[in-house]
Amino acid sequence: MNKLFQFQKRLVPDVLEVIDKRYGILKTIHLYEPIGRRALAEHLKKTERQIRSEIEFLDEQQLINVTTKGMWVSDVGKQIVEDYPSIMREISDLDHLESQLKQSLPVSDVKVVSGDADQSEEVKSLLGQAAAQTLTQYVHDESIVTVTGGSTLAAVAKHMKPLNQIRPLFVPARGGLGDMHEYQASSICVQMAKQMNGSYRLLYVPDTVGHEVYSKMMEEPAVKDVISLIRQADIVIHGIGDALKMAHRRKADPKQLELLKEKSTVGEAFGYYFDQKGKTIHQLNSIGMTKEHLTNDKTVMTVAGGTSKCEAISAFFKWGTSDVLIIDEAIARHLVKHI
Repeated sequence: MNKLFQFQKRLVPDVLEVIDKRYGILKTIHLYEPIGRRALAEHLKKTERQIRSEIEFLDEQQLINVTTKGMWVSDVGKQIVEDYPSIMREISDLDHLESQLKQSLPVSDVKVVSGDADQSEEVKSLLGQAAAQTLTQYVHDESIVTVTGGSTLAAVAKHMKPLNQIRPLFVPARGGLGDMHEYQASSICVQMAKQMNGSYRLLYVPDTVGHEVYSKMMEEPAVKDVISLIRQADIVIHGIGDALKMAHRRKADPKQLELLKEKSTVGEAFGYYFDQKGKTIHQLNSIGMTKEHLTNDKTVMTVAGGTSKCEAISAFFKWGTSDVLIIDEAIARHLVKHI
């Protein structure tokens, strides 16, 4: 089937784009059914005119039911929505991409999901599912798992499931940024622990503090206790940030922003900003996991998706290390092309 699909892509280059577009419409109808054309167009950020022919096609193929109350996905359509990720993996070259990256990067395992997380929330969900499944290969009853924040890690938490008699301890790798509570490392820790019937300890400190505050906070027994657990963690799950976006989220001062721009800083991880060559440009004075904590006795899982993270991921492997890389197709193809 893979050979046939590659043959089709040669003769009909846009075949994958058409398939993905129609799946996106079908998936959206399924999520919001019953849904009218106008509401569907708004969710897809298209005009009704742009999606009219696709709706007619799906109706003709009996994948949807169009009624006066709105559109519904048929039983056949639901099966396609459910099977789509596995089918696309089978007919595409994702397995080959994984093999290429395992040979090219200093990692022991690579998981690639179809699509571009910048274009579809569904892809971010697939990343979360892949990371949650991969974690089950490494976690055990005495595991301490430390996690960073971000929307991708929040997606991982949603897909965690209980494991027989395994009750890991979750701790945040960083303090809080003060915005978007659901994406904070502490919030994600709580959800992961609940999903896996595990336990958690939280770090009630800001992500970045001044020198004097830092010294005082590090002497607090509760903080010292959690930092000790972070250092003992055997599993680290983290994302990669776009340098300037993370700096803005942290409300960096104008001088710091100018430095990051001037030095062509592309990525951020664990409070370190680094450039395309993997050189540390700036390190935050923050409480939590540092690069020095990423010792060989830890399994480091890196999860990221979206075209916007391509340069940051490329730079990360010049700056740090990872054991398991979980990415989407957009990043995978970029890495294969540029490594």
